[in-house]
Amino acid sequence: MFFIASKILSFLIQPIIWVFILIIIAIILKSKRKKILKYTIIIFWIFSNGFLADIAARFWQIEQKEGLNITGQYEVGIILGGFSGYDSKIKMLNFNAQSDRMIFAEQLYYQGKIKKILISGGNGTLIKNSYREAEEIKKHLISNKIPEEDIWIESTSRNTYENASNSAKIIEEKEVKSILLITSAIHMRRSLLCFKKVNIRPTPFSTDYTSKATEFNLEYMLIPSMEGFVKWQDIIHEWIGYIVYKIKF
Repeated sequence: MFFIASKILSFLIQPIIWVFILIIIAIILKSKRKKILKYTIIIFWIFSNGFLADIAARFWQIEQKEGLNITGQYEVGIILGGFSGYDSKIKMLNFNAQSDRMIFAEQLYYQGKIKKILISGGNGTLIKNSYREAEEIKKHLISNKIPEEDIWIESTSRNTYENASNSAKIIEEKEVKSILLITSAIHMRRSLLCFKKVNIRPTPFSTDYTSKATEFNLEYMLIPSMEGFVKWQDIIHEWIGYIVYKIKF
């Protein structure tokens, strides 16, 4: 039930949905149409503004200051899923903008910074199919010459809290002490909260930053863009998820 509710909530918190709903309300309520349309324009501009989205992202994300030059060696690097899908027609993996977490994990492994890789990710869709992300990513890593014995997987988690709780069982079973958590910079704060809830305190390694350096030009600061909507959607998703996990778990 919680999983279904979270998926519905993820849909409803999309700023573009808010704009659409306000337009529908404006069509229905003729007497307040002008006022509602004014609010609609304001909301549209705010959430289509990449400059404001980048400010919010910089506030929320946890940065990785050392990059690949991190000191020390970790027994395992945990990659959180949600960065790939499977195209059954062409029988190939599709990687999204968050796939940096896997790419950096491979580099850290080859540099000797992590000894093992733990992939945490099942099937996060409402309509279940046979795709299990961790299982497919394991095959991908093996094809990239990473030994199978150095790849651990858990393929049942559907959200970040389950990523943490299911990974914790493996960590406890393997008696692992030093852990590097590899996920998106904007997702890291919520991820660390979930791992803290299951008494695991990994070192964060953040990837794929959503904000770019501040640019003071009119096009970036004033002109609406779909990129702004996408960024705000991710940010709001993280804010709501953090609050829900903080309260529920």
